[in-house]
Amino acid sequence: MSWDVLEYPLILEEISHYTQFSVSRELILNLKPQFKPLWVTRENHRTEEAMDFLRIVGSCPMSGMKDISIALEKASKDITLTIEELMDVAVFGRGLGLAKSYYQKAEIKKEYLSDLFISIQDHPRVSIEIEKCISPSLEMLDSASSTLKSIRQRYRKAISDREVVTQRFMHQNASKLSDTISAIRNDRVVVLVKSSEKNSFGGLIHGESASGLSTYVEPPVLLDLNNKVSLALEEEKEEIFRICKELSQFVKPIADDYLNALETMALIDSYFARARFGEIHDGRVAELKESSSIYFKNARHPLIDPKQVVSNTYHLESSHPVLLITGPNTGGKTVSLKILGLFCLMTYSGIPVLADEAYCPMFDQIFVDIGDDQSIVQSLSTFSAHLSKLATICDQATSQSLVLLDELGGGTDPQEGESLAIAVLDFLKDKGVKVVATTHYSKLKEYALKSNDVLMASVQFDMEAMRPTFKYLEGIAGQSYAFEIAARFNLNPQILEKANQLKIEAKSEQALLQEKLERKMIELKQFEETLQSQQSELESLRNQLTKQEEEFNQTKENRLLKAQDEIDSMIEAAQEEAQTILDEMRAQSKAPMHELIAKKQQIDSKRIKVKEETKLENIEVGDWVKLKSTNQQGQVLQVKKKQVVVNINGIRMEVNQTQLLRGEAPKQQKQVSIKHEAIASVPLECNVIGYRVEEALPIVSRYIDDCLRAKMPFARIIHGHGTGALRQAVHTLLAKQDRIESYRLGGQGEGGVGATVVTFKSQV
Repeated sequence: MSWDVLEYPLILEEISHYTQFSVSRELILNLKPQFKPLWVTRENHRTEEAMDFLRIVGSCPMSGMKDISIALEKASKDITLTIEELMDVAVFGRGLGLAKSYYQKAEIKKEYLSDLFISIQDHPRVSIEIEKCISPSLEMLDSASSTLKSIRQRYRKAISDREVVTQRFMHQNASKLSDTISAIRNDRVVVLVKSSEKNSFGGLIHGESASGLSTYVEPPVLLDLNNKVSLALEEEKEEIFRICKELSQFVKPIADDYLNALETMALIDSYFARARFGEIHDGRVAELKESSSIYFKNARHPLIDPKQVVSNTYHLESSHPVLLITGPNTGGKTVSLKILGLFCLMTYSGIPVLADEAYCPMFDQIFVDIGDDQSIVQSLSTFSAHLSKLATICDQATSQSLVLLDELGGGTDPQEGESLAIAVLDFLKDKGVKVVATTHYSKLKEYALKSNDVLMASVQFDMEAMRPTFKYLEGIAGQSYAFEIAARFNLNPQILEKANQLKIEAKSEQALLQEKLERKMIELKQFEETLQSQQSELESLRNQLTKQEEEFNQTKENRLLKAQDEIDSMIEAAQEEAQTILDEMRAQSKAPMHELIAKKQQIDSKRIKVKEETKLENIEVGDWVKLKSTNQQGQVLQVKKKQVVVNINGIRMEVNQTQLLRGEAPKQQKQVSIKHEAIASVPLECNVIGYRVEEALPIVSRYIDDCLRAKMPFARIIHGHGTGALRQAVHTLLAKQDRIESYRLGGQGEGGVGATVVTFKSQV
């Protein structure tokens, strides 16, 4: 079965350009679809894994690899390899090592490619031995053998001696020479002597110049030196051959392994070429389904320019064994037909298809009758050629086959063609064959509308632009638009009117109504597409607005954070000012405590005022806030538009946001210092009411550390009454602190049993 009409060979041609060496290129060009589920499943999985490799770690390294099969076969037969062949083997071996390393280091799924990579047998020692003797520029190295090194030393000395003797001879006999430059004749150095002086020196004559005025002479003084050079060259040649023979013996035992590896690497490269094709075209591997359903979402023909290709979704359920595509000529019917057949062939070859989603059944064969295949050899007409194919298809197609028929029934009398087409479809349908056919016959449209198991589809035509849209529509019969197109080309209105009248007379009322309904359905479909396009634009605008809103909120948040930083700086400055004033008062006058307290409260009020001037915004659950009226702090439990639910000392309160200020977590609350030289930023008490034991202990521990660093003589921990568990846990923690002098429950005015007063050891 030839699938040339589906452009399958052109797909292979493109994929072959993504291969890395000749063997894999030939493998792709000769790739044939298989109708074996296990084979197809394996091929598709391998291609899919290759696509993962490409996406995550890049291509498999194969640069420099060549088809070395001839060299390997020669080596296996004890035929000495050339320098170039030996180096090709060495490069191939290096490539095998790189490929295995590439596979081993890639941390991705490689279930189906694993057996290929694991089967590769590389022999790095062979490459090492060859590369020790041969340079990348294909020169045998002096180090290849001591004999070769000695020969080349003698050769270079002979060359040097010959050059000295030649220059001396030409200097001494300059008057008899035509030129002061030596020449090479028959691989020997000669001098150019005036023809009149050619017998003056003796030696050997190697011919005359084109003018006849000069003669090439090998003087006696150069005979022995030329012989030495020639001998060294011959010895070098023999030694190089010996080394190549020796290296070829390294290749002989691994020839079979490398032949197998060559096939394996070509196969691996073919999967990566298929994967590369899928990557470039944004394709994916289709899934095989047990049912006869076909689904290609947003399918694009791979040979149409991506800027011009129209994507279509094809969905053929098992309940519709026949798909009939109608529409105007050159409107895209055949393209849709080809896509369905081509995508199935690509799937059966392990090639990704150009679709967003794809699955198809496993057919046992794909039969195609597309285009004018008039046979010159058999002298058949176009219609006869189609009938010949139809006969073969009807005879060989099974319930597991896919049949593609372009312009079924064409090429003959319309009435006979219509009848024949319907009969063929019924015959194939009765056999259970999956059929996709194109037609422009009205009778076939009526046939499809009357058959529940036939799916009608069409391709659209843009009347405004006067060109096909190649848009595929299921469930709608296509129109020819012959009269409309004729009118656009200014055909006489009388002719059009007459033609339309004849059309009406020829068609039944039901057919005319059906045609009118189809036009309305097409208009409705176009309206739906326009609506979807507008909805997409609206969604795009909505996304843009959302993004702009997010950017605005981010900017707003950044400004709030900047303002908060400025406020914190003002608070810090006020605290430093307070501490400075208190220190001065202590140092100068030992002022009474009530004056210190009053001064501290005055400064703290300034700090509170700074905070009150900031507007509460962007409040979230978990934030700490303060009531303006009572200065009580609480934690936000819920935000309801302008109302906020706050937990204040265990009591849930719903408060308007305007009545709240930013608060601080209890561990950050600050109290006025009395009689002590504590750092202003460390409060005299730590309030852990409302915290669980596991939450409170870290807070108390950090607070004690802060007090010690601030050299505070004592502090108070407020833990509340409760069950006593929190109090007990705090006391257990305090008992483990060696820098605490003592601790006790609070007395009157100190919080009673709901608080613990801690006295720290004096610090120097």
